[in-house]
Amino acid sequence: MLLLAGWLMLGGVGMALPLIMPLPLSMPLPTSSAPKYAIRCADGPRVRGELSYSLTCPQLLANHWVVAIADAPELPGQAKPKTELVPAGKWSKEKSPLQRSIWTAVIPAKSAEQRQSIAVQVRYEATLRSRKLVPLADDELTPMVPPLADAEKKRYLASLGDIEPTQKDFVAWMKAQGYMRQPHESDLDFARRVFLGLRGQLSYDYQPEMDRKASAVCVAGKSDCGGLSVLFVTLMRANQVPARVLYGRWAVSARPDEKLNGVAYYQWHVKAEFFAEGIGWVPVDLASGILHDKSKEGLQFFGNDRGDFLTFHVDPALSIDTKFFGVQTVGWLQLPAWWARGIGSVHPLQVREDWKVEVLK
Repeated sequence: MLLLAGWLMLGGVGMALPLIMPLPLSMPLPTSSAPKYAIRCADGPRVRGELSYSLTCPQLLANHWVVAIADAPELPGQAKPKTELVPAGKWSKEKSPLQRSIWTAVIPAKSAEQRQSIAVQVRYEATLRSRKLVPLADDELTPMVPPLADAEKKRYLASLGDIEPTQKDFVAWMKAQGYMRQPHESDLDFARRVFLGLRGQLSYDYQPEMDRKASAVCVAGKSDCGGLSVLFVTLMRANQVPARVLYGRWAVSARPDEKLNGVAYYQWHVKAEFFAEGIGWVPVDLASGILHDKSKEGLQFFGNDRGDFLTFHVDPALSIDTKFFGVQTVGWLQLPAWWARGIGSVHPLQVREDWKVEVLK
């Protein structure tokens, strides 16, 4: 569970050649003792989530506000996404190696009220997709899934923000716990082993200010959905399995007075997915597995996604051009990031938030 509060800054010839024929889109594989799997996808409803966010700083006299939000990406779990920021913003790419799409608005303070407060609305819309990892019978055709392009594979094996696959203490812990991929262990088999190991080893805990780096979570033995997802993804990347973290919110409206560890809860959530060769992107929700899966197998949230989650962006550590204060790195954008130029203090800071979701079709 993550919550972004915001930032304030002031101031051969003759040889017989083999016959080459095009491959079909799907084809039977040779008989093997290893089970075959595929991801079954189904389009679900198109939904719109509206985030209302306002803040008031009674001791501040601002002359400009800068607000940045994530631009929802096209992903296996969501199709044809749309993002809208009110007041209107400008589309751009953030400055990290991932160059994720964002919207940024520079808002002048034109009234006494705007000198101390700002209110924005963010609308996310997408057709959600359910996904399920299923075993195939020996006589079933296996869908042909192309491998990741080299650039994309590199992107999802890299260190970024809290994802630190080469950090010394993390690597030592990984080796001590046996989370090293074995020879001939498939992407899927390794990821399943790691998922089950972490599910039995870690616990869930939410604190707004907790350290969610992989190196911190493995030592603490507990974290929220953000830290747990980061740790899973870091283990995958450290063993050369592409993986990524998905930041967003459940596609259900916030409920009045619902709290998480004493903090008002507005459906924030973080998941993960990894790329298995020959299968594709496989969804993983470690936090839900720890909290909600009481089955003997413990795999209800491995390879299963009900299609009830809106992803705002992939991976942490977005580097944003703030216009007035240079490039600033923010951990995640489940809420708008904001900066203000002016004089005074942000304390006390009053924040209001709401999240409403409607089904469009």
